[in-house]
Formats: sequence, C-alpha cells, structure tokens
Amino acid sequence: MGTLLLLPTATDTDFGDFSVTGYRLQADSDVADTFELEVTRSGGPDEAPSVQLAVRGALDRELYDRYSLRVYAMDGDSRGASNSGWVDVLVNVVDVNDNRPVFKGAGRYEVTIPENLSPYTMIMGLEAFDDDEGPNGQVRTSVSNFLSNVNPF
Repeated sequence: MGTLLLLPTATDTDFGDFSVTGYRLQADSDVADTFELEVTRSGGPDEAPSVQLAVRGALDRELYDRYSLRVYAMDGDSRGASNSGWVDVLVNVVDVNDNRPVFKGAGRYEVTIPENLSPYTMIMGLEAFDDDEGPNGQVRTSVSNFLSNVNPF
C-alpha cells in the first residue's frame, strides 16, 4: 500500500478553464477503495495537472490478479460545458509467496493395516495444494518416521 504509479499527463490544446482541469477514476465498486488518484498542479494555469495512481488497499493476487481501471481527464468552463478523454489502465498483480500449503481433506489421517502387509505397498494417498502461483505454489512433501503407541514387550 502507498505505492504510486505516475500516469501520463493529459494534454488539451485549449487554455485556461478550457484546458485539463482535473481527473477522475472509474473502477468496479468491489475494488473502488483499492486505488485512488493523486492530482497535483505544479505549473501555471495553462499547464495540465499531473496525476498518479495510488494503491490504498491491500492487494491479493488470489482474489484479483488483474484490475481494469479507467482514468478520465476533464476540462470545462464557467458555463458548465465540459469534455473528457480517458485512458484505460490495466494493473497486473504479481504473486508473492503468501499462502501456506494445505492438505486436502481432514486435518488428521489414520489408517489401519495388517501386520503381514507386503513391503512397498501403498497404504494411503495424500494431496496438498497451495493457492500461490508458479514456483510459489509448488508443494514439496516429506515423510517422517515415528512410532506411536508401540510396546516392544
């Protein structure tokens, strides 16, 4: 959060109130609080204000991996007449390793096997998954040997 992305400044061949006077962001309602525009005017009245796209909410690639936004540049005059132009902005979210692997099914697995089971017989299958993408979503598993409730006598 707090990241700023400089957007292209809109140009208008008109001057004064008829030149670019402001910007407006259009986004779907479920992500509208995630981004906002920061507009600054550093030059004279005939210089268009600059605009940056600011990330204001948490990003989660597993919920939204792409945001489609539209930024409008507006001009106007004292009579209320105005024109606008727009640019479409696509924000692609890159995955980070923020999810842990989870085993499919129950949190505990138990199996009963006969004592004369042949060696190398498969006794259980387990499946684990990770919601991350690419290398971040690859799951490695290992098996540890431990004995439980064994009475050697």
